[in-house]
Amino acid sequence: METLLKLRFTPNKQDYIRASRALARKTPAFIVLAAVTVLIMIGSAVILIVPSIGNATWTNVAVVSLLVGAFYLVYYFLVIPMQLSRSYKSNAYLQKERVFFFNDDHVTMHVGEKTSELHWENFEKVIDGKELYLIIYKAEERVYPFITKRAFKDEASEISFRQIFKEKSIPLK
Repeated sequence: METLLKLRFTPNKQDYIRASRALARKTPAFIVLAAVTVLIMIGSAVILIVPSIGNATWTNVAVVSLLVGAFYLVYYFLVIPMQLSRSYKSNAYLQKERVFFFNDDHVTMHVGEKTSELHWENFEKVIDGKELYLIIYKAEERVYPFITKRAFKDEASEISFRQIFKEKSIPLK
């Protein structure tokens, strides 16, 4: 079994936050929810700034809508990153070095002492984030391994990584 590519890196807490955001930005339901929330917040702000537009009921709805929207933004930008940071600090497994071996018939992923074989037929897609690649993998359960772009020793190894997925007909978005 010939290894096509080997990648090695140790994730940091920021990597987990980036992976979470990359997944959210590429999930249609999240995008729709975010767009609707922003539109509702803008409409609510207009109603509150120009009270002659509606009646008292509209004002109450606008206040509630702004509060819900603000909670949504605080949750996405503050709460989730804090939870991920806390999990990272308290879970040694999340801090262990990852080594990926890309082979013709599968990918072997080593995390510390644990080894997993990821078979190509279970890869759904790869999300190209700004600083990492997030892999959507579904066998018995859905798994989201990620590979930071600092794992690539040079541009050629990143091109090789992308080419492997292209040859396996796995979408890279």
